[in-house]
Amino acid sequence: MRDIPRARANPALLVWARESSFYSVQEAARKIGVKSETLQLWESGRLLPTMNQLRAIGRVYRRPSALFFARDVPEKRPKIADFRLLPGIDRPDSPELEFEIRRAYERRDVVLDLARQSGDSIPVHSISAQASEKREVIARRLREVLGISLATQLAWHDERTALSAWIQAVESLGVLVFQTSRVHTEQMRGFSIAEYPFPVIVLNGSDSVRGRVFTLIHELVHLTLRTGGLCNLREGPDVSPLEILCNYVAGEVLVPRGALLSQLHLLGHNDDPEWQDWELTRLANRFMTSREVVLRRLLILNKTTVEFYQKKHEEYSRVVPRHESRGGPKYHIMVLRNNGIAYTGRILEAYRNNMISLSELSRHLGGIRLNHIEPLENALIRRREGVHP
Repeated sequence: MRDIPRARANPALLVWARESSFYSVQEAARKIGVKSETLQLWESGRLLPTMNQLRAIGRVYRRPSALFFARDVPEKRPKIADFRLLPGIDRPDSPELEFEIRRAYERRDVVLDLARQSGDSIPVHSISAQASEKREVIARRLREVLGISLATQLAWHDERTALSAWIQAVESLGVLVFQTSRVHTEQMRGFSIAEYPFPVIVLNGSDSVRGRVFTLIHELVHLTLRTGGLCNLREGPDVSPLEILCNYVAGEVLVPRGALLSQLHLLGHNDDPEWQDWELTRLANRFMTSREVVLRRLLILNKTTVEFYQKKHEEYSRVVPRHESRGGPKYHIMVLRNNGIAYTGRILEAYRNNMISLSELSRHLGGIRLNHIEPLENALIRRREGVHP
C-alpha cells in the first residue's frame, strides 16, 4: 500500500497558529477532526500531517496552508488593550475575537497598500488632544471637526440614521470603521487600533444601535488622545482616569451641556433628582443616544443623585442589547455595514481601476460574488448621499 504524502510543516508554526488563535490542544483537535494525541505529535515534530490535514488546520486557525512551511514564527503583534466591554465582564481571549482583531489589521494593511500604489494622498488624522486639557474643550473640538450640527442631530427620528451619520463623520477623519456580529457583546463591545495613518474602530454589530453610537465616539476619543486603555462601562474605584475621561468626553460630544439644559427647560421637569423613565426616554430620543448616557449627563450636571444614578444604571445594565434580526438586511447591505463606507469604497475603486482582481475583491470584502458588486456599489452611493436602507 502506497504511503500517503506528508506535509513538512514547521512544528513551531503549528503551535504558534493554535496559541495565537486561543485554542487549547483539545479544542483545536476536535475542530480539525483528529485526536489530541495526534495534534500533539504534529506540534512536537514527531509526526507530519497530510496535505489534507494541513488544509484542515489552516481552515480552523484561519491561516493559509503555505504559512506553515515558513522557517520562522512571525513577530508577535502588540496586544490590543483598547476594548470596551459590558459592565462586570473581564477581558476575554477567544478565537472569534482574535480573528476579528486580525481582520481589522489586515484590512488596514490593504487600504494602506492600495493608497500607496495609487499615489493617492493618505489622510492624516490631524485632530489630537491631551489628557490634561479640559474635557469640554476636547469635546467641543471633536464636535466641530465631526461637522454634525446640533440642529441636524435633534432632527433625527431614527437611531440607525444617527449611527450611520456619526460613522460617516468619523470616517471623514481618515478612520476606518468596521462592524462585526461574530463576537458576543460579553466579549467585546468595541475596540480601536491607534496606528496611523488609517486608525481603526471596530463596533460590535450585535450591540444595541445606541450602544454602538457611544462606543464609536468613546473609541474616537481614544484615537484623539493617541493612547490605549481598557474601554469598558464599569463603575467604581478600579476604573482608570483615562476611561473616566473618555466616557465624559463621549457623553459631552453626544449630549452637549448647553443643549441638555435647554431640553430640560422644555421638558418642564422640577428640581426632583429622581426621574421618570418616560422623561429619560424622551431625552434619549431627542439626542438619539441611550438612557444611560442621558442619566450620566444629568449626574454630571447635578440634576440627580449618585444613589438614583446607581439604581437606574444597575437596572439598565440588566437589559440585554438587541441583536440584529436574522433574515434582516440583504447580504450586500451587511457587507457594506461590516466593512464600512471608506474601506468598501476603496476596494471597489481599486477593482474598477484594475488594481485588484475579482478574487482579491471577494477576499477583501469577505467572500462576495460577481452578482453582488452592482447592488453593493448602488448601496454605497446611496449611503454616501445619506440614504439608508
